[in-house]
Amino acid sequence: NAQAAPGRIHVHQQRLKTMPAELESATTVAGNTVTAASATAMSGGKLETLCVAIVDPISTGACLAKHLSSQGYRLCRVFSDTIPDSVKALVAAGLEVDWEVTIQHEGRVASTLAALRGVGVTHLLVGSEPGVSLHAELSAAFAGGAALSLPREALELRRNKYLQSEAIRSAGCDAVHQRLAHTHDDVEAFIHTIEASAAKRFKAVVKPVEGAGSDGVTICNSAAEVRLAFGKLEGTKNILGLDNYAVLCQEYLEGDEWVVDTVSRAGEHKVVALWKYDKRDYHGSPVVYHGMRLHNVEADEPLLRGMVAYVTAVLDALDITDGAMHSEIMATARGPVLVEVNCRLHGGEGIWLPIAEACLGYTQVSALCDSAFAPPAFASLPATPRSPLLKHGAWVTIRSPADGTITAVHHEKLARIRALPSFLGEYCAPCIKVGCRIRQTVDATTVHGCFNLVHADAATLEADYRVAQQLIDEGLFAFTPAAAGEKDVVRVETPKGPRFSYQLSEQEQVQNSLWGLLHIWRPLEENSGAVPLRKLRAVRRSGWRF
Repeated sequence: NAQAAPGRIHVHQQRLKTMPAELESATTVAGNTVTAASATAMSGGKLETLCVAIVDPISTGACLAKHLSSQGYRLCRVFSDTIPDSVKALVAAGLEVDWEVTIQHEGRVASTLAALRGVGVTHLLVGSEPGVSLHAELSAAFAGGAALSLPREALELRRNKYLQSEAIRSAGCDAVHQRLAHTHDDVEAFIHTIEASAAKRFKAVVKPVEGAGSDGVTICNSAAEVRLAFGKLEGTKNILGLDNYAVLCQEYLEGDEWVVDTVSRAGEHKVVALWKYDKRDYHGSPVVYHGMRLHNVEADEPLLRGMVAYVTAVLDALDITDGAMHSEIMATARGPVLVEVNCRLHGGEGIWLPIAEACLGYTQVSALCDSAFAPPAFASLPATPRSPLLKHGAWVTIRSPADGTITAVHHEKLARIRALPSFLGEYCAPCIKVGCRIRQTVDATTVHGCFNLVHADAATLEADYRVAQQLIDEGLFAFTPAAAGEKDVVRVETPKGPRFSYQLSEQEQVQNSLWGLLHIWRPLEENSGAVPLRKLRAVRRSGWRF
């Protein structure tokens, strides 16, 4: 293994105290049925260096893997049984790592746990949203020294937005008014509650009870829109490939939306970043990301000091003591109210990491690694984002007002954004080129890239942010709108009326989203430093490194 690079995280030399003689039952490891002995052979018998397993290392999880790899840690990846194959097969260009072994979880925690111990895994981390539940189960079993069962209630609190809000309400924290809808009768009961409330106008939110990236979220301004939104989600799957077994109906929370990124160790919570979302209506879609801005508590002390106290109380109420959390909070007139706690790193493919590094000198990824492997370094981190900030940072999203086929890219507008004093970098989806079909931006999953902005002067950053937003709203590209009768075009009913949308191929969907950002994401088969999953599954001999 490579020696650890200089820095706060040190590679500890350690041998496992125990090693199971054989697996209790079969586990698929990159397509092989292995015993502990063969699993050890896969790792080359090298058990001296700490070996870290990352569950579903995609999105920012890939950045986590690269960070650990650069420090000399041995790495094992675990794919959960919920992550779609199409997502597994994507890897960030430049973030490839030398995996000791790949383990495909097939439903039995005891089997996967034995395989992890067989390859010498000493630490477990979660890389992305699909792996949250499996990571929680494996962590409980790993810590207990046997395949212990995590209580179902504790497991569901990691992913279920409804149960999170009910749990914090029971603990005395303010929580959103809501109803979990399994049937149309549940929906009607929720509508009656909203109509009977003292609200001046009807407004509600309907969304999947589990999900990510504003997927399936609908803002409803009437009872009819609530019924329509429920009907669209009932019996479907979300972007993570999980069944929408129930639909969450909630009051609409008026106010600004914030993200509070934390890292915890043994019950000590550190707020490592405060981001203010710029979410607004965009051509009829009410919750479109236009950007986000990094802040410290001192930017608005009365608001943010209270928000930090609220979030730490929420984490305590949910019995969260360790790991990285990505919490979304509404700053309402009655105070901060939880939207959800995502029990993993801030996602978005880690495109925000350069901003955090430039403004803070550390990131949620580095803080998570410190919490696991360098406790003194973690202890030295401030309780809230540093003050003063080293620089001020934000990012703005690339959006499309409708479905269409691109006929021209306005390079002069791109050049103006790149010439801004605060310009740090850009991420453009592969679909932004002449001849490609592009999807209308309606949520986080249909954002087509972003521009990162950082500057030492807050006023300069603010001015550049406004200029970039104006240029994006004017249009960075020209396109011919999708029309009725065109190939693969379907009519989509929305609360604002019908629109025409493409039925994109799987490849086109990847090219249209953050999953397919140019120079970030590309199919694993095209990465010279990695091995395609179909080849991983075809491996028939131990000793391979992949």
